[in-house]
Amino acid sequence: MKKILLIFPLLLIISCGYTPLYSSKDSNYKVISFKKNINNNLTNYIENSISVLSNENANKSLNIIFDFKEDISVILKDSKGNPSRNRLKINIDLSLLDENQKLISSKNFEENFEYNVNDNKFNLRQYEKNLKQNLVEEITKQILLYLANVK
Repeated sequence: MKKILLIFPLLLIISCGYTPLYSSKDSNYKVISFKKNINNNLTNYIENSISVLSNENANKSLNIIFDFKEDISVILKDSKGNPSRNRLKINIDLSLLDENQKLISSKNFEENFEYNVNDNKFNLRQYEKNLKQNLVEEITKQILLYLANVK
């Protein structure tokens, strides 16, 4: 009876049919080149995420151009005029070109987040850094889904 109880969960795990959500074998594009307006950790993260899923055997070859913009704006001030609430907005304009530099498709991806301003400037900068990374990860997921569906 103990052997059956040990074997049954093992069989369930093995036969669950797990397949990775993002896999380069399943992608239908090959990235030839990237052009970006800013070279920082956030744009490098996007480039690396796209490159990892590039399939060298794909029929579709793409040149990718993206324009990265980030903006922090004050949306609420306290009675002294100091900012008490900010909005962080990240905008990426993505353009896909074929081997002959003809535009295939373009799309704008945007994410924003509102947050309270902390009096401690160091903690505020760290919090904004984490927010930027989270927003870029979300946009990267959207870009990968977009690339998977480009004809």
